[in-house]
Amino acid sequence: MKPYDAKPLPPRDPDLRAEDNHYWSYHSLESLLACKQPITASQDEDLFIAIHQICELAFHQMILDLERTLDALAVPERDEAVYFLKRVNKLWRTVNATMPILGGLRAFAEFRTSIGPTSGFQSFQFRQLEIMSGVPRYWQGGTADASGAVHIAESEFERRYGAQVSNWLERYRHHGLAHYYRRLLENAPAEEVSAALAELRRDEATAALLAEFAAYDRHQLQFHRAHLQLATRQLEIVGVEVGTGGTSFRDYLQTYDKTLAPLFPGLTSGAAEVEA
Repeated sequence: MKPYDAKPLPPRDPDLRAEDNHYWSYHSLESLLACKQPITASQDEDLFIAIHQICELAFHQMILDLERTLDALAVPERDEAVYFLKRVNKLWRTVNATMPILGGLRAFAEFRTSIGPTSGFQSFQFRQLEIMSGVPRYWQGGTADASGAVHIAESEFERRYGAQVSNWLERYRHHGLAHYYRRLLENAPAEEVSAALAELRRDEATAALLAEFAAYDRHQLQFHRAHLQLATRQLEIVGVEVGTGGTSFRDYLQTYDKTLAPLFPGLTSGAAEVEA
């Protein structure tokens, strides 16, 4: 990998005085902490909010770094792609280590009925990550009841973010991880997938890239499965069968695993584990 020539950059605001830029102001700590606002007196609702906000902050950075990964793959600059995709995978580990903390939340019933249709179904950042990965719009109609009517969680999501989702699907159709994985296979001197991968791994930079692709696939699948386990445990605690997003949660949350995984066919089982 060629060395990165990092040089000091001036502040975007020319009037900013570096000596006045303290930790609490630089990280906007007061504003950040004020974003966590429980709507009931439950002493555990703040944990529920915090865990989701931690994940959303991670998703935001993952989107930024995945965009850089895709731009590097388009050139292609494989070392650069590996650098950013490795960082995305470390953030996936953060998310997958954070969300299970809610598995032992005994107080969910204290605030569940007060939070309305808010649901992980409505995470537009997670949807963008999926689309950037190469996942189609599989969730549409995921909350439909027996009559075909969708839950307000889904209808409001579509009203607010439907146009953005459509734009993402178009933008990343030929600029997503799955697209660049297919391109690698197409350019390999072998037609059968396992043989093509074996040839690709002869190149050190490509082998490193494939290892990160495989890690990404595992992390994303782990998140889907952990979400199912978490929802199952939480809803058993409150004794209901339908999630806050209106889904028959088991059917919906199993959709990705059953119909879409793996994201990179032929790769995950044969790829070496990536160290943390």
